[in-house]
This record gives sequence, C-alpha cells and structure tokens, in this order.
Amino acid sequence: MALMASRLALGWERAWQAFWPVLAMAGGVLAVLLSGVLPLLPGWLHLTVLLVLAAALLAVALRASRAWRWPSRAEALARLEGGGPGAHRPLTASADRLALGAQDPVSRALWRRHQALMAARARTLRVRPPRPRLAARDPRALRLVPLLLLFAALAAAWPDPVGRLGAALSPRLGAPVPPAVAQVWITPPAYTGQAPVYLEAHAGESPGAGAPAPAGGAGVPTIGPPALTVPAGGTVLALVRGGRGPAMLDLGAADDPRPLESAGSGGQRLEREVATGSRLRLTQGGAVLVDRPLRVSPDAPPSVAWTDDPSGDSRGRLTLSYRADDDHGVIDLAVTVRAAGEQVLGAPVDLALPPGATPGRTAVRDLSAHPWAGTPVTLALEATDARGQTGRSAAVALTLPERRFQHPVAQAVVDMRRALVMRPERAEAAAVGLSVLAEDRPAYGDSLAVFLSLKAAAARLVRAPDGRARTEDLALLWSIALALEDGTLTLARRELEQARQALREAVEDGADRAELARRLEAVREAMNRLMRDLAEALPLVNLPDLRLPMPEGTEMFSPEDVERMLDRLGDLDNLGAEEAARALLDQLDRMLQQLESARPPTAAEMRAMAEAAEMMQRLRDLAQRQRGLLDETFRQDRRGADRFGQPPAPPRPPGAPQPPQALPMPGAPGDSMQQWFDRQPPLSNQTPPAPSERLRDLEERQRALREALEDLMADLGDRTGQVPDQLGAADLAMREAEQALAQGEAGAAARAQGRALEALTQGQQQAMGQMMGPGGQPGPGGFGLLPMAPGQGLGPGGRPGLPGMMPRPGLGRDPFNRPAAGAADDDSVEVPSEPDTRRAHDILRELRRRANEADRPALERDYLDRLMDRF
Repeated sequence: MALMASRLALGWERAWQAFWPVLAMAGGVLAVLLSGVLPLLPGWLHLTVLLVLAAALLAVALRASRAWRWPSRAEALARLEGGGPGAHRPLTASADRLALGAQDPVSRALWRRHQALMAARARTLRVRPPRPRLAARDPRALRLVPLLLLFAALAAAWPDPVGRLGAALSPRLGAPVPPAVAQVWITPPAYTGQAPVYLEAHAGESPGAGAPAPAGGAGVPTIGPPALTVPAGGTVLALVRGGRGPAMLDLGAADDPRPLESAGSGGQRLEREVATGSRLRLTQGGAVLVDRPLRVSPDAPPSVAWTDDPSGDSRGRLTLSYRADDDHGVIDLAVTVRAAGEQVLGAPVDLALPPGATPGRTAVRDLSAHPWAGTPVTLALEATDARGQTGRSAAVALTLPERRFQHPVAQAVVDMRRALVMRPERAEAAAVGLSVLAEDRPAYGDSLAVFLSLKAAAARLVRAPDGRARTEDLALLWSIALALEDGTLTLARRELEQARQALREAVEDGADRAELARRLEAVREAMNRLMRDLAEALPLVNLPDLRLPMPEGTEMFSPEDVERMLDRLGDLDNLGAEEAARALLDQLDRMLQQLESARPPTAAEMRAMAEAAEMMQRLRDLAQRQRGLLDETFRQDRRGADRFGQPPAPPRPPGAPQPPQALPMPGAPGDSMQQWFDRQPPLSNQTPPAPSERLRDLEERQRALREALEDLMADLGDRTGQVPDQLGAADLAMREAEQALAQGEAGAAARAQGRALEALTQGQQQAMGQMMGPGGQPGPGGFGLLPMAPGQGLGPGGRPGLPGMMPRPGLGRDPFNRPAAGAADDDSVEVPSEPDTRRAHDILRELRRRANEADRPALERDYLDRLMDRF
C-alpha cells in the first residue's frame, strides 16, 4: 500500500507540474467567455477568438500530456526510500540476492542479519505528501492571475452565468441578433376597473426589473422586487423580441412552464388567463428575463339579501327592497318566482342594477299580468357577477299582488283567466263564459271592439289543442281586461313605464349627456301623452265647479314640476353628484308611478265628487260666517271695555297692517285661537251692562250658524257613515258662544267662537280625509282626485281645461303627511337645492376658466384639473 501511495503521490506531483499551465489557460479562457465581451464582437471575429482560444488550450494540453508520464515502480520505491531516516535504500536491499558465499554459513548468517536490519528500516518508511514545487517553477505567481479573472467574471455573470457562457459559445455568423427584450402586460378583468400592469426587461438586466418598487414606510427597506397582484380571471400577455432560443412562461401553476408561440418577425408571444400562481418567471435560452413574485386575488361570489319584505299594491305592482354586494360589482340581478313543489313560474324577473356594490335599493315591478298573480309563491333573489358566479338570497313567501278591476266585465274576464291558469284544461268552459259576456253588450257600453275581442278569445279557446289554454290565450284575455278598464290609457302607461325605466338605467349606468338628454325627452313625451289621454277620457258630465280643497300635507304637482325635476336631474348628473341624482330619481319615480296609476273617473264618481265639493263648500261658508261673527263679537267686546276705562286703540292709517286685535286666520303659523285669547289683557272688573240689542242680534246669528252646522253634520253622516270629531267640538263651542252672548259676556263669547272656528278648520281636513277613502287615499267609499289643469278645477260642463296638474298626496305620503304603505321614507341622501346647483355650476365654470389660462403655472393647472375631475 505504501508503494502504491508513493506512486500516486509522485504521479500527482508530475501531473500538477505538467498541467498547471493547462489549468491556468482554461481559467483564463473561461474568464473571457464569462466576461460577456465575445457576444459583442462581430460573428467572424467571435468565431476566430473562440478558435484561437481553443487551439491555444489544445496546444498547452498536448504539451502537458507529453511532459507527463506515470512513475515506474523503481521511481516509486526511490521516492519512498527517500522519505525515511538513514540510507542504504532498505526497500531495494530487501529485494537483493546473496551473490557470493552462499555456501558459507557465516556469509549466510551475515546476510540474514542484513536482511532483517533492512526490513526493520523499511517499516519505518513513510509516504511523503505530494509537493509539486510550483513556486520554483513560477516564482512570480502568475498562475493566480487566471484564477482572479475567473472570480471577477463569475461575479459579473451572476445570477445567469450559464446563459452568458452559452451566448459566448454561440457566435452569430449570420445577421446580428438583437438582445432579448421582454414585455409583459398583466391585465385585470375589465369589470374590476383596475389599470393594467406593464413590465419591460432587457437581456442582461436584473430579472426583478420592469416596474418600480412601491415606497415602503419610513425606515423600512423593501427587500426584493414587489409582488404583482392580479385578480383571478385576469390575463398575462408575454412578448419576447430578439435573443436566441425558445422563451418559456412560468406562473407557478400545475402545468407550467409553457412555451411562447412564434409571432412572426422573430418574436414570440403567449397570452393566458391567470387562475392561480405564485411567481411570474419568463426565460429564454436559459436566461431569466423577468422574475417577480405573483399574488392572485380570488374573486368571491356575490351576496344578495332582502332589506325588507316584498309588498304589493292594488295595481299589482311588487315593491322589492334588497341589497347586493360583490368585490367587483354585480352585473345582473333577478328574482325567481316559485310555487309549491318548487315549480318555476315562468322566466325570472330581471332587475336593472348599476355596476358595483349596491348598498340598498328598491325596485317596483308590475306583475299584475303574471299568470300567478294572486297566488301564494316564494321569491328568491339571484345575483350574478362578471365571472358568472351567482349568489342567492333566502326565499320569502308572499302572495303575488293582483290588480283589482273596477269594470265588472274586466274583472269577470280576469277571473276566467285565473281559472284557466289553475286548470288549463277548462278552456271550453271558459269559452262559453266569454261568449255569455260578449252577448251582454250594455255591460261594456256596446263597444264593437270589445265584442269582437271577446268572441275571438272564445273561438281561440274552443280550437285550443288538447282543450288546454295556451300562453297567448291568457295574454289576449289580459289585454281585453286592460282595454275595458283603461281604454286607450294602457299604451300610454306602458310607454311612460318604459321611458322611466330607461331613464333610471341611463343614470345608474353613467350614460353620456347626449344619451341622458334623449331619455329625459322620452320621459317628457310619454308623460304629456298620458296626461292628454287622461284628459280626453274624462266623461262629459254637466257638473258645477269642483274646486275641492286638498288635505293638509297633500302636494299638487304639475307637468311643470316634473319638467323642473328632469332639468335638475340632468344638472346633477353633469355635476357628478351621483347619490343626489339617484335620490332625485327616486322622487321622480314615485311621482311618475302615481301618474301611471291615475285613471279617469266615471260619471258616477264625478257626481259623487260634486256632492263632496258641495259639502266642502258648505263647510267653507260656515267657517267664513263664523269668522265674521267672531270679528263683530270681538269689536263689541272692545267697545264695552273702552266704556269701562280701557284706553281706546289708536286710529289705523289707511293702508296700514291690521292691528293686533284683528284675529289671525285659522291654521296660520302660531298659537291657537284659545291661546291667543288667553294672552289678551283682562277687561274691567266693573259689572257689564245688560245685553244690548247688538249682542242679541249676534246671539241669533250664532244660533242660526249652529243649526246650519248640525244640518251639514247630518248630511255628512248620511254620506260617509260618520261625523268628524272636530265638527262636534265646533257645535259645542257654538253653544257656549250662544250662552255667553245671551248673558252679555262678549269676551267669553269671542273665546268660544275662536274655538269653534279652529274646530271648523280642522273638521274640514277630517271630512276631506273621510271622503277620500280609508287611509287617506282614493278608494272604496271615497272620491278619487282627477288630473287638473294648472290653476283650474273642473269648470262648468264637467270637463277640465288643459291637462296637467295631478293633485296627489305628498310623494309617498297620505293626506296627513305620514309615509304611505310601501312608500320609501328615506331622507338619507340630501338632494341639492336649485341655488346649490347654480353655485356648483358657477364654481365649475370658474375652474374651467382658470384651467384654460396658459399663463398659470403647470402645477396650479394640474391642481385645477384634479378639482374638475370631482365634477
């Protein structure tokens, strides 16, 4: 073993001495290759340098291989024997043979002694470590220069030494290949509204380059390139131009990396959707062009819920209050109607929604024509986002609202239609019923169109396949009922509803000004058309002037009011006040919905309204007479006070305002009559004189006024079945005034008359509310109000002048200013007033003027542009 070790050590020494120039030469060549200089040379020179370097390296290697040979056994023994103490080469001596004296015992003994001594010395020999002695051959240590160059080249080529080495060994003999340029576009889905991210990297740059790192907090350094965030469903487009070799895109997904496809002109491209991933890495020919952390944000499904229970009204309209939320916006919302047994009733009803989250909205949908109107169903909301993900709300049970028809034939047709919905096989029986209705011509005014429609519907049901009613048969019956009930108003109402919905969509979708103006004009035209049709549908009845007083809290709105609201809506949208525009749009919706609900009264209703107007006129006359009695009694009381020491009131000059003793109008702001009288100074404590003739006359007139009130109360009780409480209070106050006048107490009589006048005023409001119907709205037992011309009632002849004014309870409220059933009472968003809107326009014009002044500094103009972006 020692001999083999010595031989190996000697071989290593000889190899190192022979091949160190080869290693130095190889290190220098490798340093040149990693330096990146060769790819910058022309192709022919690049190739020449490579050949020269290879030839030089080969020559040095051949010379070294000739200089080196494997050591022989004798050379190994000599090296080993030279490593121990003493001389005489013990290993060589152990191999010697006795040449002379082999027969001599003494010689043999000495030889054995010599062999034992050499063997003992051989056991002391040790193999010396290799000592190439390069310092003697290279006293200037030039062998270290290639090593230093190699370390420097490695540092310059990091972190892609392999790619740089490959480029150095690939001379471009043809046309020069430009360096690789990588471009990456990360585009979020369009529905997110986020800006795309653009990266660009050049060959030789750091793979983390391509986008500036976000600024960190104070004193907190940013380590490594920032992560790229892209919502799930976004796309990555990678484009590589120049360079050599195929490019690969790796997003850290299961099937990555993916090769880029040829895009012509030497380019490569790949576009793919991002679902998952952890890192964006783009490589070409082993060279890393882009390497950035990637974070994919998931897209959660939308959520939708009811904010209030759905409710319906008498016209079959369903009010739906809901909220829908999504991280990137809900694009579609539908309500699904289901009956018992989970049977879907027709197609879902779509609700128009603006993009983005919806904190809370209310939609009104007319389901009166739905085949299942009036039946128990369940409603569930279903929201869909841009990725097609859906979210459902809890199911709510209710009875679908149905429209109640006033025309008896229309109601009979609707009842037959409902029966066919429940039992379609009863088509023949329904046909018989329709034929019977058609023969009763006086019931529908002997209208030929209605007669033909009923006959056609009956014929279609008779010929129905399998004896079952079809959907188009049900639609025909519904149109017949609407024609009987509304006449020509049906089309006008439908046009107004469509125009109103189109306007809401334009506001919520952020339509441009031209589109918004077109839809505003469509609403105006539809509203005017409906008003004309309503006016033309009024019956010609010879009635007196019907100037009915409006109950307290009731608003009168005219087409001019709607016009002003439409103009303000356009102004708010132009100013960018989205929330205020939506709040104003909700108010406009409620006004237009009331207009859609309007119907012309029948002749019987007109006569009933005339009777109501007559009663209200009698009440006004009574109040006027009571006011006159109160003034005379008060003056009589003052004259008596003057005679007993009270100073007279100073004379009032012509044109001066009424002095304090003139009583205020009932219902004016301030205290009541009783509170006003209580503050008057006390009269003299002297005993008043006996009743004068003037007081007796006032007593008789007060008695006649009370008797007229009692007659009116009796007539009102016969008409409505009840008498307002305040009219009874007025009667009692009149009796007290009579007694006080009989006793000559004018002051007490005046106070009682003041209470009577105040009670009469309140009694008018109560009587009006009773005659309008339950809840203060027109209904059974009440008198519905008509569309009137501005400033006009129904004049002589019973026909209005110009259509226009709609006397209606305040928007969504009853006559006493309470929120009506199903009406929104949300004042959370304040609609700017017209002065505020004008002020905003003035500010915007001033900002534009200053921004267009070229002499202003660029910094100030940029600030003005940012201010105008808010508008």
